[in-house]
Amino acid sequence: MTSTAIRILMGVGLFFAGATAASAQAAGSPGGGLPGTGDSTKISQGNRANNAEYNHLIATGDDKPKKDQAAQAQHAPVAATAQDIKAGASLRDIKGVTIGKIVSVDGDQAIVDTGQTKIGIPVIAFGKDGNGLLIAMTADKFNELVAKAHAKTQAAN
Repeated sequence: MTSTAIRILMGVGLFFAGATAASAQAAGSPGGGLPGTGDSTKISQGNRANNAEYNHLIATGDDKPKKDQAAQAQHAPVAATAQDIKAGASLRDIKGVTIGKIVSVDGDQAIVDTGQTKIGIPVIAFGKDGNGLLIAMTADKFNELVAKAHAKTQAAN
């Protein structure tokens, strides 16, 4: 064949290949609609969900949570509500050690009886889990802060 014939055949082939690509673009994606006309909110939410699932799988190395992980999630500490903080309720530290009992709630603070003293704690400091109320510190740290507060009170008097 001559070089002119080869050029003509290549031109015809490229013409039909271009026409096929153009018609595929005009027809849109198999899901319908032209490119760029999708619901960006749904697409973004779907992408975030896919990314979160992927990150979870990579981080845990497991595609399904174990039963003990599900149980922990149910008992994970959350902020306590005003209805949770009432007189008679026990208060624990982050390790589960009992600190005292709530005697009363007065406005924005709860009065806790530690057995040695009574002290006011802001209600925003309380959390709760499946076992009741807690505070985000150890009993040792709590007792240290109570001692400092009493030392200041003694010095002021």
